[in-house]
Amino acid sequence: MKKKNISVYLCYLLRHHPEAVSLDMDRHGWVDTAQLIDHVNAAGKYTLTLPQLKQIAAEDEKGRYRFNEDCSRIKACQGHSIPWVQPELTESEPPELLYHGTTVSAWQKIQKSGFISRQKRHAVHMQAEPEKAWQSARRWRRQEPVVLKIAAGRMSQDGIRFGVSDNGVWCTEQVDVKYICDVLCE
Repeated sequence: MKKKNISVYLCYLLRHHPEAVSLDMDRHGWVDTAQLIDHVNAAGKYTLTLPQLKQIAAEDEKGRYRFNEDCSRIKACQGHSIPWVQPELTESEPPELLYHGTTVSAWQKIQKSGFISRQKRHAVHMQAEPEKAWQSARRWRRQEPVVLKIAAGRMSQDGIRFGVSDNGVWCTEQVDVKYICDVLCE
């Protein structure tokens, strides 16, 4: 089993398509750990054990997954495209600057539309550290990555609300281009 492949598959299930293996997901994205393992194994694409699942969650560079205290339930922290899932975010004042990883072609679309949209997800995702935003930007392998520097402090002063996920991803509904204060290129 390649950990990267199973991690991508877990993201697919826990963020976008729990129905693909008939997972019973609650409104915050939590699923029963035993059910996840059983259903992944029954689907036959991968073989998964609890120690493997714990290792994947612990080693995930973006900290995408969280277990509850006794590891009987697991969730993806944010990034859901499932309309009825309500990510558990802590409403907070953001740092002065946040960073959004994207691509040059997406940046051109953002300029035309006038804002960064949440697209099919629940929120626009931003990072407090530029390095993490670069990770997001580079995931689009065949496209040129860029990182947008966001004046989050100014957005907050203007009454725009932010939430932060368990793994430190900052979320808001959309970001108007007037709050983009720089475009970082590699």
